Amino acid sequence: MGHFTTKGKLFREGADLSAFGSLDVTVTAAGTTVEQTAPPSLPDADGVSRSFLYWDTGRRITGKRKVRWTFNHPTNWSEWPAAAFYGIPPTGTGGMARVVVDAHWVGTGPINPTPIDGPGSTFVNGPGGTPIAWPGDGDDHIVRTQWGAATIHAKDHLQRNMGDPLLDFSSWQQLVYGGDAAGYFEENDDDITPGGGVTGIANSTSPFFTVAQNSSSFLLAGYVVPVKSGIDIFKKLIEVIRAYDLGKFIDKGDPSPEDIIRLKLISESLDVVRGGTVTDFDAFEGLLGAARKMKQTDLKRTIAGTKATLLRGQAVLKTLEALAKKTKPRK
Repeated sequence: MGHFTTKGKLFREGADLSAFGSLDVTVTAAGTTVEQTAPPSLPDADGVSRSFLYWDTGRRITGKRKVRWTFNHPTNWSEWPAAAFYGIPPTGTGGMARVVVDAHWVGTGPINPTPIDGPGSTFVNGPGGTPIAWPGDGDDHIVRTQWGAATIHAKDHLQRNMGDPLLDFSSWQQLVYGGDAAGYFEENDDDITPGGGVTGIANSTSPFFTVAQNSSSFLLAGYVVPVKSGIDIFKKLIEVIRAYDLGKFIDKGDPSPEDIIRLKLISESLDVVRGGTVTDFDAFEGLLGAARKMKQTDLKRTIAGTKATLLRGQAVLKTLEALAKKTKPRK
């Protein structure tokens, strides 16, 4: 069972637009289709006319006013919010050829940092290099095009604020006030896995967008939270050691059994600190199993390495116990 909702929102404020006909649908059957066409304009709470700009479908952005969602796996997600954003068309620009660029966190809303990667973009400045095309008029969201075409490169990653996730670029969308009334945009949940939640699709368009000389445009760069796979810290530690630290280990090939113990203890410590559970694999049992197949010289080396590991562990344990005695419990 999934809960699907739509809202109308103000761009860039993010506040709800009460005049929008919001949907609230409980999806129980696979193959359920939901459609909604956003009106070309709506009044806000102050009676000011707002024009449709784009849909945040929950996974992507589109300038089409009509969206069709097909839910084939409603048991794989619980909450699916979508929103249509409405803005006020600019006035009094004096015919200046410029590109206005904004960013949108898919599933969340507009974000302030500019998505323009200046060094990765191509701009044409005025005669003698001034005035510069970007930041246009001192605004890093504006590119002026009166002196030549601009090829704008979107930043690969963007972060709204410290503490927020580092977002990945997803797609460019050229916005038109009033939206695109032709056809519809297709959205679905086919690649959403159980427990994964609704995540944005990251591989939609090229990060480059070219605007011709003397042209004006309104561009929106969509960004999504990257889909993270589980990380095997034990395996990762081995890879790091192989790449950077082979000299510290006796074995110049695969990590030796005593090396495996060190890595395993580090891995388990990290799991405990993060509040996770340790794996079922017992490093010491693994060492015994490996020892039964060792030659005599390898066994002696392993004994020496294991003793060194245990001595290090005992020293660390004593330090931890000393720290524990100094730490006063909170009242």
